[in-house]
Amino acid sequence: MKQALEVVGFCRPRGEYTLVGAVELIRSAVEQSRDRGVPKLLINGHEMSGVPIPSLIDRFLMVEEWPHEAQGMVAVALVVHEEYIHPEKFGVAAATHFGLKLDVFSSETDAFTWISNLADPK
Repeated sequence: MKQALEVVGFCRPRGEYTLVGAVELIRSAVEQSRDRGVPKLLINGHEMSGVPIPSLIDRFLMVEEWPHEAQGMVAVALVVHEEYIHPEKFGVAAATHFGLKLDVFSSETDAFTWISNLADPK
């Protein structure tokens, strides 16, 4: 019987954050996942507070740096409250354009299902 071990990193930040602070936290989590050889990262932001709903420009700028940190070696599932998800998933489209495999969800279960079904980005 063939066995496989899947490694998925979890990040569940809690507390008050600015938009810049939240973006930096995610950038750092992606960097640490890459450096530790963790190919899949699930970030659940449901316990974060104080972060305003990002504008389209904010969404573009936030996902512009994350692909650089991932270097094609980390996929990201981001869990946020429904009101933070753009109806057309603009941030997801921008991240994909920059080379980051990313999707956003309002449910950790859905995020885990998505990231678990991905092939490792490496």
